[in-house]
Amino acid sequence: MSDFGHADDGMADLLRRLNEVTERMHEACAALKKVGPKGLGTQGLDAACYHFQDNWHDGIKRIAKGSKHVHSALKEASKEFTEYEHVVRQGFSPKGR
Repeated sequence: MSDFGHADDGMADLLRRLNEVTERMHEACAALKKVGPKGLGTQGLDAACYHFQDNWHDGIKRIAKGSKHVHSALKEASKEFTEYEHVVRQGFSPKGR
Protein backbone atom coordinates (compact mmCIF):
# COMPACT_ATOMS: atom_id res chain seq x y z
CA MET A 1 0.00 0.00 0.00
CA SER A 2 3.04 2.27 0.20
CA ASP A 3 2.73 3.37 -3.44
CA PHE A 4 -0.82 4.65 -2.99
CA GLY A 5 -1.49 8.33 -2.42
CA HIS A 6 -1.18 11.73 -3.96
CA ALA A 7 2.01 13.73 -4.06
CA ASP A 8 1.78 16.06 -1.06
CA ASP A 9 5.15 17.68 -1.83
CA GLY A 10 4.27 18.20 -5.48
CA MET A 11 0.90 19.68 -4.61
CA ALA A 12 2.44 21.98 -2.00
CA ASP A 13 5.00 23.15 -4.57
CA LEU A 14 2.29 23.79 -7.16
CA LEU A 15 0.22 25.75 -4.64
CA ARG A 16 3.26 27.82 -3.68
CA ARG A 17 4.01 28.58 -7.34
CA LEU A 18 0.42 29.58 -8.06
CA ASN A 19 0.56 31.94 -5.10
CA GLU A 20 3.76 33.43 -6.53
CA VAL A 21 2.03 33.91 -9.91
CA THR A 22 -0.72 35.93 -8.26
CA GLU A 23 1.82 38.07 -6.41
CA ARG A 24 3.90 38.64 -9.55
CA MET A 25 0.85 39.64 -11.55
CA HIS A 26 -0.02 42.28 -8.94
CA GLU A 27 3.58 43.51 -9.06
CA ALA A 28 3.39 43.71 -12.86
CA CYS A 29 0.21 45.80 -12.64
CA ALA A 30 1.92 48.19 -10.24
CA ALA A 31 4.94 48.45 -12.55
CA LEU A 32 2.71 49.20 -15.55
CA LYS A 33 1.04 52.04 -13.66
CA LYS A 34 4.45 53.65 -13.09
CA VAL A 35 5.47 53.45 -16.75
CA GLY A 36 2.43 55.22 -18.20
CA PRO A 37 2.09 56.70 -21.69
CA LYS A 38 2.66 60.28 -20.59
CA GLY A 39 4.69 62.39 -22.99
CA LEU A 40 6.44 59.65 -24.97
CA GLY A 41 6.07 61.53 -28.20
CA THR A 42 3.20 62.18 -30.53
CA GLN A 43 -0.42 62.01 -29.48
CA GLY A 44 -0.82 58.84 -31.57
CA LEU A 45 2.11 57.14 -29.83
CA ASP A 46 0.79 58.14 -26.41
CA ALA A 47 -2.67 56.78 -27.32
CA ALA A 48 -1.17 53.50 -28.57
CA CYS A 49 0.87 53.16 -25.37
CA TYR A 50 -2.20 53.83 -23.26
CA HIS A 51 -4.18 51.20 -25.19
CA PHE A 52 -1.32 48.69 -24.81
CA GLN A 53 -1.04 49.40 -21.09
CA ASP A 54 -4.79 49.11 -20.58
CA ASN A 55 -4.97 45.76 -22.40
CA TRP A 56 -2.00 44.32 -20.50
CA HIS A 57 -3.34 45.56 -17.18
CA ASP A 58 -6.64 43.80 -17.89
CA GLY A 59 -4.85 40.60 -18.96
CA ILE A 60 -2.60 40.61 -15.92
CA LYS A 61 -5.58 41.06 -13.60
CA ARG A 62 -7.32 38.11 -15.28
CA ILE A 63 -4.25 35.90 -14.91
CA ALA A 64 -3.98 36.83 -11.22
CA LYS A 65 -7.67 36.15 -10.65
CA GLY A 66 -7.49 32.83 -12.50
CA SER A 67 -4.41 31.65 -10.63
CA LYS A 68 -6.10 32.55 -7.35
CA HIS A 69 -9.15 30.44 -8.28
CA VAL A 70 -6.96 27.52 -9.39
CA HIS A 71 -4.99 27.81 -6.13
CA SER A 72 -8.18 27.64 -4.06
CA ALA A 73 -9.56 24.68 -6.03
CA LEU A 74 -6.29 22.73 -5.82
CA LYS A 75 -5.99 23.41 -2.11
CA GLU A 76 -9.49 22.03 -1.56
CA ALA A 77 -8.81 19.03 -3.83
CA SER A 78 -5.59 18.28 -1.96
CA LYS A 79 -7.45 18.39 1.35
CA GLU A 80 -10.10 15.99 0.03
CA PHE A 81 -7.48 13.62 -1.42
CA THR A 82 -5.73 13.53 1.95
CA GLU A 83 -9.01 12.74 3.72
CA TYR A 84 -9.95 10.00 1.24
CA GLU A 85 -6.46 8.57 1.34
CA HIS A 86 -6.73 8.26 5.12
CA VAL A 87 -10.10 6.47 4.82
CA VAL A 88 -8.75 4.08 2.17
CA ARG A 89 -5.67 3.31 4.25
CA GLN A 90 -7.89 2.55 7.24
CA GLY A 91 -10.00 0.27 5.06
CA PHE A 92 -6.96 -1.76 4.03
CA SER A 93 -5.37 -1.84 7.48
CA PRO A 94 -5.74 -4.93 9.64
CA LYS A 95 -8.39 -4.52 12.34
CA GLY A 96 -7.12 -3.30 15.69
CA ARG A 97 -4.37 -1.05 14.31
